[in-house]
Amino acid sequence: MRASRRECLPVLKPGQMVLWTLLTDDTTDAETACRLQEILSADERNEARRFRRVTGRQRFVIARTLVRLALSHHFPIPAGDWRFDRDRNGRPFVVAPAISPPVRFSVSHTHGLVACLITLSAEAAVDVEKVEHSQDLAMVAREVLSPAEQGALSVLSGTDWTTRFFDLWTLKEAYAKARGLGLSLTLSDIGFEIKPDNTISTHFASQIDDDSSDWVFWQRHLSAQHTISVAAKKSFGEGCKLILQPVKIDGTRIYPEA
Repeated sequence: MRASRRECLPVLKPGQMVLWTLLTDDTTDAETACRLQEILSADERNEARRFRRVTGRQRFVIARTLVRLALSHHFPIPAGDWRFDRDRNGRPFVVAPAISPPVRFSVSHTHGLVACLITLSAEAAVDVEKVEHSQDLAMVAREVLSPAEQGALSVLSGTDWTTRFFDLWTLKEAYAKARGLGLSLTLSDIGFEIKPDNTISTHFASQIDDDSSDWVFWQRHLSAQHTISVAAKKSFGEGCKLILQPVKIDGTRIYPEA
């Protein structure tokens, strides 16, 4: 399937990010994943087979297909022609066809939601999570949250506590993914404060070896069940702009929702 120039979005500019989001459904994911496999490369189909759980395999197929279809909305390249590789930290990137300046993407998926961030920045990423309580969350919070975050969380309870935990968790994960460092970062050394107007202030401990003022963060709830966060380094464009683009899948194509 070739995307025509008429169907493509305007060419990305430095400082622009497009966040493609797709709500998924257990009742249709199996059929959708089966149909979409034809777009993936042989390596991707083999990678999908390594997932032990069927649901994990289906989410991987849908997520990787969303990357291909989203990229083909920006560039007149068939979705099946994109070729990817992974860097030394396991982060996927485009190796072909050659795009100048290089186009970057970040993908994240959870139960019920897939997100793909398309940008020209090498340091930008998205993370999504389903907001659901488990008995382990309190222990995890003590391990990954900064003292200030734990203090702010201590005045909350119930659903408010769970929601704010995942807000902070996704912000930390988005930053770690944008840096390409993943698990090598101590997440409790990264602190966030989410203010009532949704602005976010950030503090990094000295061990992080980074300047928090160089970064911008965005966090929203796409539904009552999902939180999504984006981290991007300002150096790729002071006029940092995020375009949120929900989509739906019909056949083997995606369509922006109105």
